[in-house]
Amino acid sequence: IVEACGLSPSKDIGDDDCPSSVNGWKFVGFDTDVNAPALAEFRHRKYCMELRQHGESHRGNLATSCNTPSLTSLAYITVGTGVGVGLILNSLPVHGLLHPEGGHVAIRPLENDSFRGYSWGTEKSPYKGVGTVEGMTSSVALTERLAMLMEQENDSVSGVCGSSDEDGDEGNKTRENITTITAQTREILSTLPDTHVLWTHAANAIANLCVSLLLLNSVQSIVLGGGVMKRTVLFDMVREKVHELLNGYLDTVEELSSVEKLKGVIVGGSWSGNDHDGLGSGLAGAFALALDAYEKEKTDENNAIPLKMEQDYRPTPESDEENVKTSSEDRRIWDSERKWFSSGFWVGVVFSLGVSSLVSSVFGRATRR
Repeated sequence: IVEACGLSPSKDIGDDDCPSSVNGWKFVGFDTDVNAPALAEFRHRKYCMELRQHGESHRGNLATSCNTPSLTSLAYITVGTGVGVGLILNSLPVHGLLHPEGGHVAIRPLENDSFRGYSWGTEKSPYKGVGTVEGMTSSVALTERLAMLMEQENDSVSGVCGSSDEDGDEGNKTRENITTITAQTREILSTLPDTHVLWTHAANAIANLCVSLLLLNSVQSIVLGGGVMKRTVLFDMVREKVHELLNGYLDTVEELSSVEKLKGVIVGGSWSGNDHDGLGSGLAGAFALALDAYEKEKTDENNAIPLKMEQDYRPTPESDEENVKTSSEDRRIWDSERKWFSSGFWVGVVFSLGVSSLVSSVFGRATRR
């Protein structure tokens, strides 16, 4: 990956010419395209939360300041061509056998839903893409659902994307051709009204994922991003569905006790909208990884530990002999120090007993007088 990014060692570039490198290798941070924005969102929100707590304590609102829990967990969900989930738990990104794949968890579709899932998942996706978050709410899935609805209403899909055959071949309406059609017509989603039934199904799938994250990981914040979430009406729809699905089970948690309270838990990205010149959580996440790599290098430099290649540490006969001498000398010094410590300890005990006897004798004479 380093070489593919053009960051491999170069004989033409020395350490002096590239201050952020050691032996020609640049320090680079890598993570998934959802863990990185999750990290940026987490740090930004934690910083803002601490600023608010600091302000409350300065204004004398100590109870508010002390009772506000510190942010330690966050989930970032991006909904676009696919669905991805980045997780921060105990203030660190989650890495295990692989990165989290929350977009492929199973959900409960709405009643009487005849759409089973997107066609992309039939080969290798978990559950074959049937009844999963990505299979139901990605832009691909939503466009395929729209095509299905048009079929059910006896509308020609070719009326949306243009007919490829002059004779109006009805084969354009078959399930097998929907994949090629959606690739051309996905932008039609932006023309649909907020009241279209598509958004109800999308909100249900996203809400199912949010509920799973709340129940399994107990995340304190869920940030929703991606192209589909530009349909801002989805935020309130998702919160309402989350509260419905939780069914009062977590009402003892104040932040989850009502739809209004959920506005502080299920939120949009910190860098979305026109106010941030299109920065976005993804690019902010890349900056966060770069900052971590830079700070790691500075920490290594400050610790004054030489960063050598592995072969520099291979032992030689001379170094082995020197290590033996050093170990023997260390053992001799340790034995000597232990003897001095033991002697000092017993001298201290005898001295303490003598002082105690003297004090008792003086106190006894004073009492008799």
